[in-house]
Amino acid sequence: MNLDRRAFLGAGAGAFVCTLAGQQIASDGPEPDLEKLSAGIEVPPKVRASARQNPLTPAQTPTPAPGGTRREYWIVATKARWNIVPTKRDEMMNKKITGSTKFTGWFYREYTENFGAPKGPVSMPGPVLEAETGDTLVVNFRNDLKIPVTMHPHGVQYTPEMDGAYKGQFTDPGGFVQPGKTFQYVWDCKEGTEGVWPYHDHGPMDPMPLYKGLFGFINVRKKGAPRPDVDHYLVFHQITTATSGLARGFQCINGRAYTGNTPTLRAKVGQRVAQHITAMDVNFHTYHLHGHRWKNAAGKVVDNETLGPADSLTVEFTEDNPGRWFYHCHVFSHLHEGMSGWYIVEP
Repeated sequence: MNLDRRAFLGAGAGAFVCTLAGQQIASDGPEPDLEKLSAGIEVPPKVRASARQNPLTPAQTPTPAPGGTRREYWIVATKARWNIVPTKRDEMMNKKITGSTKFTGWFYREYTENFGAPKGPVSMPGPVLEAETGDTLVVNFRNDLKIPVTMHPHGVQYTPEMDGAYKGQFTDPGGFVQPGKTFQYVWDCKEGTEGVWPYHDHGPMDPMPLYKGLFGFINVRKKGAPRPDVDHYLVFHQITTATSGLARGFQCINGRAYTGNTPTLRAKVGQRVAQHITAMDVNFHTYHLHGHRWKNAAGKVVDNETLGPADSLTVEFTEDNPGRWFYHCHVFSHLHEGMSGWYIVEP
């Protein structure tokens, strides 16, 4: 049976409907059985051909630019129990959050070389993939989930074979990494790719794996440029009932909701601070940081910027204002459903 390619329709205030294997899934509906739905997906021809050969043969790695480095990562797609509101409180409002807040999230988890051992606990977002212009990123990816998933990068340079995207019958093996299989992605961080970019699942069941937590950051720094003293990474996203199977949805930052649960950012006066934000759902969000300003891409001084789905934003400033500050999405319905956090600046 062929999978009907996803279609998106607006549905209410920020809700989404996607069609997977002919089944419409709404953000406020029940959690679908993705394993059952994925069983109806036809394995694309090039993926079948690769499986008959050797799917673990490393891709040909381009030679890094002069002075560049080959930077290699070992990433596993896995699942684990995750608590969206571990304190069960909204610290700012001193309000108790009732009901279940635990669900089975999906994660990109970094391992030591050759998938030896996890480097740390699961996290949402996944590991930051670091590089400089002129480097080559080599990402060895293993799928420990029970449906096909992928890693698709934004911003960097790559061939179609390294896109990590499902394209129906034209799909390359990296766009359909089957359960238990491994694929090596090779991405070129050439001049002009500098910036902080998202990566995420773009396989045949998207967007559901992404909404369950399969996303992360790539930070390509300009070679030789001064580095900030502090980097903060934030993903604004919604965890819905269809994503989690919970009785209600949450507006999250890095998989958590409400102050005291979302990341508490920290810096000191005099430090150069870079805050990197992306949005990973179907909504538009804004990033607002109290008591601070920065110059946007047009050179205008602002304290609030808008992000659409998969947009990325970097805010940079030299810290000069000590205290406990509030950061949040200025879409008030998102703020009041959990999309806020603390920024603490020490003198």
